[in-house]
Amino acid sequence: MGQRNVIAFFRTERQAQQAVQQLKARGFDTVDLSRFSLSPKEDASDLDNPIAEPPSSLSTLTGAPVTGRDPGILKAADIHSSGIADGSDEFGAEDLSVTVITDDSRFDEAEQLLEQMGGRL
Repeated sequence: MGQRNVIAFFRTERQAQQAVQQLKARGFDTVDLSRFSLSPKEDASDLDNPIAEPPSSLSTLTGAPVTGRDPGILKAADIHSSGIADGSDEFGAEDLSVTVITDDSRFDEAEQLLEQMGGRL
């Protein structure tokens, strides 16, 4: 039997942790809860790889912090930057992911449980 993974995104840490607990209680061994950022961090100098691409500046090669325009563009495009966001949860950040690795035979069960717990697949 092969293995498959399911990834679900959550808005609240409480929901995500409850999903992890339920999955582990039902015998799923490989379950991971991670938080990620919707945009790169301000200091994106670690994204420059002098081996794979030309460096963006001399300071990148010396380890000095470099801020680029990319994080600013991503933040400006965010709905909350417009000044008219209404605080609705409909567009809230789903910055928590729960990943389950399971056998083919239990894949549907893991998907259903994550959806029941409020995750978006």
